[in-house]
Amino acid sequence: MVSDGKLDGLQVARALAALTVAYFHSYMIFNSWPQTTLFPIPGAKGHGYLGVNFFFAISGYVICAVCDRPNFSVRAFVVKRFFRLYPVYWAVVLAMILLKLCGVFIPTSYKFLNILYSMTLLPHAEAAQPFLAVTWSLEFEIMFYLLAALITPIFGVWGLAAVLFGLVYWTFHNWEPAFSFHLLRTLNSDFLAGVLAYLLRKPLSAFPAWLLIPCGLFGYYNVVGGWLIPFSGSLGGFFLVSALAHAKWRWHSPPLRWLVTVGDASYSLYLIHFVVIWIFIKLAERLGAPPAWTAEPMRFIYLGICIWLSIQAYRFIERPMIEVGNRLASRKQSADADGAAATQPQPFRSKALEPSDISTKI
Repeated sequence: MVSDGKLDGLQVARALAALTVAYFHSYMIFNSWPQTTLFPIPGAKGHGYLGVNFFFAISGYVICAVCDRPNFSVRAFVVKRFFRLYPVYWAVVLAMILLKLCGVFIPTSYKFLNILYSMTLLPHAEAAQPFLAVTWSLEFEIMFYLLAALITPIFGVWGLAAVLFGLVYWTFHNWEPAFSFHLLRTLNSDFLAGVLAYLLRKPLSAFPAWLLIPCGLFGYYNVVGGWLIPFSGSLGGFFLVSALAHAKWRWHSPPLRWLVTVGDASYSLYLIHFVVIWIFIKLAERLGAPPAWTAEPMRFIYLGICIWLSIQAYRFIERPMIEVGNRLASRKQSADADGAAATQPQPFRSKALEPSDISTKI
């Protein structure tokens, strides 16, 4: 189902990806706690980072859906992506600086140049760390957006798939530790998975979601189980994205409706959760560790706070800024269309009334 131009199934996918990463990082709060008091979700404790890989596959599908439109404009794409990514991210950066002034120190470099460069979301060198640690993945996203904007207007989505395949193939067989703006990294296979899911969406839509989802989970299970099968995680993302993009479920009924809401705010959740972790750690240092049996309740209180904050960030920062970006992009497209129309030669018209004139003059 599509609502407001979004596939609800992919919004649920975003929610699951963000929640998995937040759960994975929540263990930073409990490093010093007795491990016997923790009851982890199988696979999520040690491999919740796979939510990032899943995010990449989702992005591959969504960006292709955008770039494949007949009226696709690179300028409009850049404007929309800018207002989608940067305002809420800059707000989180500002919050981190204010928290440091309040005594909540998040392990990172607070040097001015590091903060300034990190705010661009441009790639860091392999050994360097961005100001907000989790934004390393956004650097990959930016480079994927750049590839999509440069390639699809000329060579289409198949051309983008071919370039990604070439980069991944070369990296897999010839990788050397050198700075490549994240282009020569096998992680790009996850974007390729989403691109292929989009290209093959019509034949894959013939398969029910209940058949594709186990195939996707099996791909990720290969990673969790330690089986050395190359790109099995990317294959898992391919099947899961295909399944959720076409699943005709009751997305607007609880609990799926709640997941759609979290999916809308998943970008804010991804940014905010890492900051909230250090607030919890600082509180534990000042107030003392609570009883050990409260570990799991505290974890879900932490997740609940992250979800609430991210929904507020979406309502008051993300969504208004997305609307600003959409208005600016549509204004540019309208101006371009008017300019193009003005340069076209006008056909000769006699003074006889045309049918359209008659309807307006009677």
